[in-house]
Amino acid sequence: MAGGKATGGGGGGGGATTGGGNTGGVKPKHVGKVPTAQPRSQTSRQLMDLKWTYPVHKLAAPEVAEFGTSVAPVREALSREQALAVLAGTDPRPLLVLRECSVCNKTDDALLSRTESNERTLVLARWFHCVKLPVDVVEPDHPFHALFPSNESEHLFVSSFDGSAKVPLESDTSRSELWSAMEKTLAVAYDMDATRSVRGVLAGLDRVDQIESKVAELELRKGELMETPHVDLAKVRKLEADLVALKKEAKDERAAVEKLFQVEVKAAAPGVAR
Repeated sequence: MAGGKATGGGGGGGGATTGGGNTGGVKPKHVGKVPTAQPRSQTSRQLMDLKWTYPVHKLAAPEVAEFGTSVAPVREALSREQALAVLAGTDPRPLLVLRECSVCNKTDDALLSRTESNERTLVLARWFHCVKLPVDVVEPDHPFHALFPSNESEHLFVSSFDGSAKVPLESDTSRSELWSAMEKTLAVAYDMDATRSVRGVLAGLDRVDQIESKVAELELRKGELMETPHVDLAKVRKLEADLVALKKEAKDERAAVEKLFQVEVKAAAPGVAR
């Protein structure tokens, strides 16, 4: 894929099982309530949703021997370069790769905090290709073993799409260190000021929340009005018109936030395939 064609905003894609790595391809359970800076509307939470890909490396087809017998392929580790190539696939965005462990299995705890706001982390992650690998990635025969050779390996890392400029991170890394690593990686991949972009997204989410709060208030008022013995149709029509206008405004604000996530990846240097 040409480097300047793909855009960010996928947060790791749509969460489908692709590529190669997780031997089962089973998606972890969704983590419901992640601490944010303030109560957020459903729309805002959807826009900050952290999406992962769970790659499954396909083994070669069984070899058919003489007399029709077959030999089942054996799982084996790929080289680091091969593993990264499978993880990245045709996606030129920078990588955010996390390995699960027995403690954080089927959660996002290795990346997100349960005591601090995660909004900045979640927004920054939308410009990464986020990949989650299973607990057994540390096993010597796992296809992606080269990326996490042991339980002493880092818990996650960010890097360019090809694994260069890798920054290893731990689950207890401070928020400031995490954000700094993410922003530096994004600066290499995109022509963008990550700090300014995050600020723009969060301001947009604030506007979405304010509008949706007004929508909820007007819908409540309309419901109460409709329950009165003598319904004032003129007031009902006025509320309905206001609701139509507010919902359009909310839709426009959501589109504006989504547009902020659509940033083109820099073109690859000559001779570098993407």
